[in-house]
Amino acid sequence: MDMAAAEGILARAPSSAAGPDSGRTPPEAGAPLIAAQGLSFAYPPHFTIEIASFTLRAGERTALVGRNGSGKTTWLRLLAGLERPGPGGCCRHRAGLRLGFLRQNPYLFSGTVGGNLAYPLALLRLPRAEIASRVAAMLERIELAPLARRRSDELSGGERKRLALGRALIGKPEALLLDEPDAHLDRRSRSVIEGLLSTSPAALLFATHDLRFAHRLAREVLHLRAGRLVPGTPENVLSGRAVEPSGTSAGARIRTSGGLTIRVGHPPEPGEARVTIDPRSLVVSREAFDSSMQNQFPGRIAAAHEENGNVWLEIALAGEVLTAIVSRGSYERLGLNLGLPVVVSFKANAVEIL
Repeated sequence: MDMAAAEGILARAPSSAAGPDSGRTPPEAGAPLIAAQGLSFAYPPHFTIEIASFTLRAGERTALVGRNGSGKTTWLRLLAGLERPGPGGCCRHRAGLRLGFLRQNPYLFSGTVGGNLAYPLALLRLPRAEIASRVAAMLERIELAPLARRRSDELSGGERKRLALGRALIGKPEALLLDEPDAHLDRRSRSVIEGLLSTSPAALLFATHDLRFAHRLAREVLHLRAGRLVPGTPENVLSGRAVEPSGTSAGARIRTSGGLTIRVGHPPEPGEARVTIDPRSLVVSREAFDSSMQNQFPGRIAAAHEENGNVWLEIALAGEVLTAIVSRGSYERLGLNLGLPVVVSFKANAVEIL
């Protein structure tokens, strides 16, 4: 695969010179576009990535979340065909698939903004009038029309990300793999990129650190840890309903589907609600204690594992399971262990409404 493909321009181009839509019907919803079985990749001496099975289907939007070093970028590159898997692995793309790939720090050509957008269309040998029309439309969509003649190396980081995504989309890919499309963006660029992805008909698989971004755009969120998919997500996402305050001192609350009544820092909209709680903001203790933290719940440690000097705890309380992260020293000092009763505490303003 050449540099154009690797930078999200076009990974599979139709042989016809009439353009990407000529004589082609869009894939049926749910039709497999990428199917992987038994993929593995090793980083000596100890880190390995294993994909037992994964299928990206037409119309799907899937987010891949996990900590730095969990293997998200390599996962995407394996599925895009930019890395060669270990023996026995198989990744099939539907015949003639138009596949785009966007790196976290995308490569742009040294020409103008408009020239970058025109490049993938020129590869398809489209008529000049159609190229000009598509470029003009995409410039409006990525909100860079006034900068059409500006050199790409004169753009801000957010503008570069918008241009790179516009270039990936202008060839009308059927599937798009993106590595941290929301990273290091100003507010305007984040809004533009989220709007582009939310309205794109392409099947999406994207890696992100922002669980809120993942849940806003994706129908499914996958959690990668140490190169393997694991159940759950790395942060706590709870669904429920806003609770009408019973008095002036009751404060804003959400009743989760599992039965927890959580105090939140900002009043939620009436009706259904979804919140996230950073696992690092949860305080784990053996007993309840006097604190300004408005949320305290008794629970029991259901699972624990260590990563990079920290211990990730899964704590069952009422009908929910919360993930908390404590240092190895705190874990040992408190004498924590599987099955042990504990109390989980956190501030109301640690609860973010999605």
